[in-house]
Amino acid sequence: MKPLLCFDVDGTLRDNVHHQVSLSTQKALRLLKKNGYHMIISSGRGIDSLTRTGLMDMFEWDGFVCNNGQVVLDAYKKEIFHASMDPQAVQEVLSIAKQYNYAVTLKSKQRIISKEPDEYVLQTQRYFQNQIPPVGTYCGQEVDAMIVYGPLGYDYAPFQKVSGVHVLPGESTYADITIAGLSKATGIQKLMHLLGLQEYIAFGDSLNDVDMFKHASQSVAMGQGNEKLKSIATFITKPIDEDGIYYACLQLGLIQEGEL
Repeated sequence: MKPLLCFDVDGTLRDNVHHQVSLSTQKALRLLKKNGYHMIISSGRGIDSLTRTGLMDMFEWDGFVCNNGQVVLDAYKKEIFHASMDPQAVQEVLSIAKQYNYAVTLKSKQRIISKEPDEYVLQTQRYFQNQIPPVGTYCGQEVDAMIVYGPLGYDYAPFQKVSGVHVLPGESTYADITIAGLSKATGIQKLMHLLGLQEYIAFGDSLNDVDMFKHASQSVAMGQGNEKLKSIATFITKPIDEDGIYYACLQLGLIQEGEL
């Protein structure tokens, strides 16, 4: 039985300069599907953000893990799992952010940001080519996940103390705040159960891929990726702008040179 193939988006499938999926990656994905592999997207992006990339409809995906495992969709984009944050945790994160004058995005039905965008927000926006939501106030609405914007390399230590949350510093000026105990790996397990598969291969580049890598039969880190992630990967491929996905698939024997 072939393993499930799980792909992160930003810095893995889609570069962070031109925000495109390279021709070589597109070719690799087509060949993987032709060769009978089930493939999913496993991302920190929410459904709304992932939809705007165009990736969901670019290929025949077998499922989607969004918000680092807090929302899982099947191949038909039907929700099979959805977890929301504890309102108390949301309040605590917002309170700490206010003390440090950090902006926070709340991933809810209508996204909001807690204050006017600063340079940390703008830098992250350029990194993802994502939309900045309007400034708004938390009034107890359901929140799927949060993004806190701070200095590059910041460890977000004050936020680590909030009970029930998982803090995932990103490769730009932000950190994902998610529910403790949920991750890309737990989302992948739900799709593997649905698809009747037993193992998976993970492709990623940043710290929110660590748990996904730890539970994978094989893990592929992008050459330009986070050093901690590369230290636990079973294979380090070339950077994304050097045909990293295509190269990894060739080296792992998932596709063959010369296939059409």
